[in-house]
Amino acid sequence: MTMTLTQTIASAYDVSSLLRVCIRSLECGATDLPGDGGATANTVKMASDKTDGLILALEQLEETANRRMRDNSHADGAAKLFGQWKAARTGRDAVLKAFVPKHSGEPEELVVIDELIGRLGEQIACSTPQSDADAAAMLQWCVEDCAGECFDPDYSKALRAVLAYLRKEGAEAN
Repeated sequence: MTMTLTQTIASAYDVSSLLRVCIRSLECGATDLPGDGGATANTVKMASDKTDGLILALEQLEETANRRMRDNSHADGAAKLFGQWKAARTGRDAVLKAFVPKHSGEPEELVVIDELIGRLGEQIACSTPQSDADAAAMLQWCVEDCAGECFDPDYSKALRAVLAYLRKEGAEAN
């Protein structure tokens, strides 16, 4: 069960209250009545159980915060490469539009752009997604680059990496 920060704080107050009852019971100068020792032991056990749950909840909250920070800090992985790939494709289209009326063949400028697009595609395919944005970018690259031809080994490499990432994230969430 995942607790929210508010629930975790409320649980900490509950633990504090239980421990105060235990302290008063142990420090009190009044004579013990039959069953007081057992009741105090039970209250200490309840406080211990609640503390264990509180520690687990805090660890889960910390992991969630770390994962969010990791997702934000890895925006320069496959997601950034995909942005560069899209920009190169847009640049290629612009060069093609500018030269088509004047030339019958493909302009030489496209060779450099095509090489850049190919290199970026290879880098995307070989990436290991570190965030949801990276995984989404890799999937989007597969769809946009394949043009209906899904047999390039780079696509299956990228898809396997995304699947491994999703499995890892799913396992960590449970």
